[in-house]
Amino acid sequence: MNKKNLLSGRDRELLEMAESYEQSKAEGRSIYMDAEDMADLADWYAMRRKPEMAQDVVTYGLRLHPDNTSLLVQQAYLYLENFERDKAKEIAWQSISEDTAEVTILRAQLLLEEGQMEDAEDLLDTIEDKDDIANIIEAAYMYIDLGHPDKAQEWINLGRGKYDDDEAYLAVCADCCYAQQNIAEAMDYFNKLIDKNPYSPPYWFGLARCYYEQGQLDKAIDACDYANLSDEDFADAYLLRANAFYELGNDEKALDNYKQAERLELITPGFLYTLQGMDKIGKGEWQKAYEFLQKAIVANTNPAERATLPALYANAGFCLYKLGKRTEAETAWETAHLLAPKEADPYLIEGRARMEGGENDKATACWHRATQLSPYPETWNEIGLHCLSSGQAEQACQAFERVKEMDDSFEYIYDKLTIAYMMAGDFEKARHCNSLSIRPLPAKQLDSIFQQLQSMDKEEIAKIISKLLESLS
Repeated sequence: MNKKNLLSGRDRELLEMAESYEQSKAEGRSIYMDAEDMADLADWYAMRRKPEMAQDVVTYGLRLHPDNTSLLVQQAYLYLENFERDKAKEIAWQSISEDTAEVTILRAQLLLEEGQMEDAEDLLDTIEDKDDIANIIEAAYMYIDLGHPDKAQEWINLGRGKYDDDEAYLAVCADCCYAQQNIAEAMDYFNKLIDKNPYSPPYWFGLARCYYEQGQLDKAIDACDYANLSDEDFADAYLLRANAFYELGNDEKALDNYKQAERLELITPGFLYTLQGMDKIGKGEWQKAYEFLQKAIVANTNPAERATLPALYANAGFCLYKLGKRTEAETAWETAHLLAPKEADPYLIEGRARMEGGENDKATACWHRATQLSPYPETWNEIGLHCLSSGQAEQACQAFERVKEMDDSFEYIYDKLTIAYMMAGDFEKARHCNSLSIRPLPAKQLDSIFQQLQSMDKEEIAKIISKLLESLS
């Protein structure tokens, strides 16, 4: 099947333009295209997470149409996406001589990003035809992208009764509702859009995001499938599908989709290696986990990702410790602490390894340091979970009690205390905590579990505890 026949209107035109442009580039020949078409094509590539192709189109377009305003505006937005604000500002305020509405909106965005809300709004007030559909859409998306959906709604309201059946107008209404977390209303809009254009990847993806927000993960996955049916390179759908599969506990399918997102450059190789490493840690495949984490460390060259290095080194140390390479593990942990001396997570990871390795005193020292750096219920909860998985029931009880003292409404805290006290053999306290749970176990079931625990060895107990904890997620 020729998938472009599934597309409609401008989508098909832009796909055909992209094919012609890429073919001419591959063959090393020139191709003439209208300036406005080239600006739209660059935006089409940018929306599909292909910034290099978008920039290539703009550069080529400006050779054909020097100083074209639409192309310069698109180039400025590409610079903003790449965090090159000075270049974007130079284009907006110096290179462009026209004062069109799209230029005004670009300049307003630059002011908004610098916190100059009043100046930005004063500038937008100079636009004469505010109720023009193109201006409504541009201004609304500017506000949505910068986290001001209420301001976007003011612009959208200018089109009420005039563009109610316009596809582009419905699309910005849908995205604004989603940004305002009016999920049910957003879904209504996306369904209307799909009725108009049933093979639009962005519309199916928009619906998928709504299902995901509602926790309807299977439906989110189905909607992502439809997005990729129309465009197998629509990267966002792979990433959302991966997240949904991960939440459903299907790590294998999640990883497959993360790989597709990495192939399409939506996530970095370092991020993918990290996911693969953590997946192997979960499966107890320590050598493979270590190899992936090492690749992640080497690939971690993006400044935005540098913050993950301490956790990578800490988890690499965890793997080395499990492999019996304790000296190397110590070195990895020291590196993690040097990189982030005020972060609690590396100490939590090291503490877990030492607890599971029988070094209880050193584990306790790590966790003491973690709670000093992060004296919050989340930290104590993490310690309690690690103690449970290591068979250290009394320490788990103490940790979860600290959580309860700090926040007695913490997620499933009475369930966790019930499990910890059962594991510690204190059935009376287990029964008391169970009675305080928002979903207590029936008395007979609680008695049955407690009896089973009395006759089991540590490995069997660990399996039971693991299942009980999984039931809380």
